[in-house]
Amino acid sequence: MRRGLSKVAVTMALCVSFARGAGDAVPSIFPLPQQMEAPESSFALSPETWIVVPASPSAADLSLARLLQGELADRHGMGVAIHRAAAIPEGRPVILMGSLRNSLVREYCLRNRIESVARPEGYVLQVSRQAALVAGSDDAGAFYGLQSLRQLIQRGRIRGAKVRDWPNKPFRAIRLYLPGRDNIPFFKRFVRDFAALYKFNRLFVEVNGAMRLERHPEVNAGALELARDLAYTRRERPAGPHGVFQDSANYDAADGGILEKEEVADLVAYARQNHVEVIPEIPSLTHSYYLLARHKDLAEIAGSEWPDTYCPSNPKSYALLFDVLDEYIEVMKPAMVHVGHDEWRIPIEACSRCRGKDYRELFAADVRKIHDYLAGKRVAMSMYADHLVPELRGNLTEENASPSGYRYRTPGGLSAEQVREWIPKDILLVNWTWTDGARGQGEAVDVKLSGLGFRQVYGNLKPGIQNYGRRGLLPGVEGGGPASWAATTEFNIGKNLLYEFAGCANLLWSSHWPAESDLTRLVQSLMPVIRRNLSGRAMPSEDGDPIVEVPVSGGVANFSEDPSSIIFEHACARAATNAPAYEYVYNHDDTADLLGWYEVVYEDGLVTTIPIRYGVNILESGWRGERGTYCYRADPVGTDPAYFAFEWANPRLGKKIVEIRLQGSKGFTNEGKVIAANAVTLKSVRIVKPRTYSGAGEKRSRE
Repeated sequence: MRRGLSKVAVTMALCVSFARGAGDAVPSIFPLPQQMEAPESSFALSPETWIVVPASPSAADLSLARLLQGELADRHGMGVAIHRAAAIPEGRPVILMGSLRNSLVREYCLRNRIESVARPEGYVLQVSRQAALVAGSDDAGAFYGLQSLRQLIQRGRIRGAKVRDWPNKPFRAIRLYLPGRDNIPFFKRFVRDFAALYKFNRLFVEVNGAMRLERHPEVNAGALELARDLAYTRRERPAGPHGVFQDSANYDAADGGILEKEEVADLVAYARQNHVEVIPEIPSLTHSYYLLARHKDLAEIAGSEWPDTYCPSNPKSYALLFDVLDEYIEVMKPAMVHVGHDEWRIPIEACSRCRGKDYRELFAADVRKIHDYLAGKRVAMSMYADHLVPELRGNLTEENASPSGYRYRTPGGLSAEQVREWIPKDILLVNWTWTDGARGQGEAVDVKLSGLGFRQVYGNLKPGIQNYGRRGLLPGVEGGGPASWAATTEFNIGKNLLYEFAGCANLLWSSHWPAESDLTRLVQSLMPVIRRNLSGRAMPSEDGDPIVEVPVSGGVANFSEDPSSIIFEHACARAATNAPAYEYVYNHDDTADLLGWYEVVYEDGLVTTIPIRYGVNILESGWRGERGTYCYRADPVGTDPAYFAFEWANPRLGKKIVEIRLQGSKGFTNEGKVIAANAVTLKSVRIVKPRTYSGAGEKRSRE
């Protein structure tokens, strides 16, 4: 399971330090490289440093150089020039990056007897006093070598390293919703500074009716109406007739709005520049609310308030679906489309057109129609695998009952014989039924799908998947990825998903997998970098200005200062709830327990409140890195007890703050119950003082 340990002494030593509770240890490169040594020497960045590209550089070479140049300027305040040369300059510190097609990279490797990595997406990274080298086996490998190099830059130096690295799995994905317009900048930061940085190469992006559709504007109008109605009625999903359980509506794709085609095309192009392939997820058959909101005549259940499934016996269903597919394909130009097809919950006999038919045959015919249509456009197809698993879905049908007591049957899974005969084997299956011990799930499903001749990837992947080392060796298992099932925002991803996202990055790329408790501490140690990358800004405390403590008594701090930021060091008495954001689609914030808030009082009387939310900016004092529990906006300080340092940037620079008051919440409910009392201990308050300057006595120019 843990292969190739002989050359990763430094990497695994870091893992050992986490196991011993060293909260300040941070891995130098993440995901953990396959092979790594850390020499004592480092590369000093200076005005003399050049990023050197060939005299006639390729587009890929220039892209790498410009990415690093921008990183050094924006994140580290250093201006490093790009220099074109026919040969490696002598006597000057240089940075060389590219695949082995790059003549300078090739020259350096030959001169220094550096053996290349002969695997797709692999790279060699070597940093010495005189040079920093990234030599990729291909353009993708060179790009991933740059991502590792980015992580070695600290305080004007690049840490010494000798790395040989390559991916464990070729398919490394994250599943997201299309972002809303206000969250496009966040989405781009996420792509560049999380997904690409940690070496993911695919994004499944659920789009529904959230892109402007010129041929069917009524689909856009229906999607908007659905989102407003469910939000205003405080529902995550509607129920069917008789209270029948329907699919999740996923109406917060694009934050419940519509993006223009140009915006969607730009997102896809931006991802592609960062070696991330976007695979649009366009739900069909099931989860098809967006198609049916204004086409209820195509629904399987007549009279449903908001139908979720179209009728596969109605040719008009496909006329509509294929029109929508066409517009997405024209804009996104995907190599593959994910068509959903999970959780077919239609009550059998509810549809007059389908009544009396074998629903397994209907399912297979629907799959083939969509597959053949996409194949005609030279687009590959992916789908969820659960209806190919009768052990999960039932052999012919499955018995169900609604909360009202109404009993009904839903379609079962296809038999192995039906799958062999009816389902095209070039479909990439997304297997989310990987959890051992759950009914109809587990390793046996992986083995079955592999034996049927499919390629498969794990969907909804979590770092704790059982026996991953063995299962990943099955023929056809190409990788997988974690998933977000709520709006694509910094808050939702930050508070809920970074343990899964980062943990799966390591699972899919590396062959060195820490225990889950060690992984939790490792991910928490990465949080300052992740937080800065996802928020797109550095906090005032990072810039070296004076930090002073102010007195606190009884949860109240009185002072008169104009701070750039305030650092609260606090903890709660016990663990609380940080529920998945999808539980309250209409109110994501309150999925994290509100334990209290700080009231910040300005000199002019304005009071600003700062919520204290579990998992967002506070954890319990007894936290020791329990599996998957981390804090996004605060960092652990000390142990036994642990406190969490949360920095709040002052939005009113130039206005003095005179008081801070800690208040506790009362009667807050989450997941249907009032939360238990949970005291917040405020250990200290520190402020980042305003920066002084030589003309401090002068009047401001606008006064």
